[in-house]
Amino acid sequence: MQRLTKDHRNQYEAEGYFILEDAISENHLQVLRDSCDRLIELMHEEMDRLKTDHIHISHRGKRYHIAKKYDQVPRLSEYVFSELMAEVCQATIGDDAYLFYDQYVVKAAEQGIKFSWHQDSGYLGFSHRPYVTVWAAVDDMTEENGTASVLPFSTVGIRSLVEHIRDEQTGDKVGYFGNESGIPAVVPAGSLVVFSSLSFHRSGANLTDKMRRAYVTQYSPEPIRRPDSEELMHLGVPFLKAGKKIV
Repeated sequence: MQRLTKDHRNQYEAEGYFILEDAISENHLQVLRDSCDRLIELMHEEMDRLKTDHIHISHRGKRYHIAKKYDQVPRLSEYVFSELMAEVCQATIGDDAYLFYDQYVVKAAEQGIKFSWHQDSGYLGFSHRPYVTVWAAVDDMTEENGTASVLPFSTVGIRSLVEHIRDEQTGDKVGYFGNESGIPAVVPAGSLVVFSSLSFHRSGANLTDKMRRAYVTQYSPEPIRRPDSEELMHLGVPFLKAGKKIV
């Protein structure tokens, strides 16, 4: 298993991302796979109850976006609040960390669509301290099955939030319209792509005959609240305080 080094920390600071191959233990990787299967089953049950084949942007047998369910299946929280995630948080956002968001992104065989260049912060639409996204490869990732790609800060030339424009056809918010192709994460299952909420990233369509699963967790250095309100934006689960786990 590859572990974090000073070089990873330096690359995150300079370029806004790093890739950590074979980082997740076999035990936790199996938890991620089992949890994904169970959450898809639960979504199908809800679709059946509602007599529909889609809920929000999830479509039966095509693509699934299953968010904020980390505590609704056995053992998934073990990974979310693991020593590995604590190490990643300390290397990127510091000694205080809160779980901000979690989501499975599943692209079914020959069905998943691409996701446009964007900054995660661009989806919030208001000023906040940057947070970190940890994109976990639940399956082997290739360009053919729609892996994630990241634009280094030095390539795009900025490291601040930009205005995003919504694509009327896909509903995506798009913040980069240039010709750079970025760094594709061609990595084995169990690898992590770690990037700032200010880093531009995208993912491609799944053109293979196998499902492509990724699990995303996001951690913020403080709870993110809606402007002029005490209402939490998404989650705000305390994880680290002064470098110590409190979950």
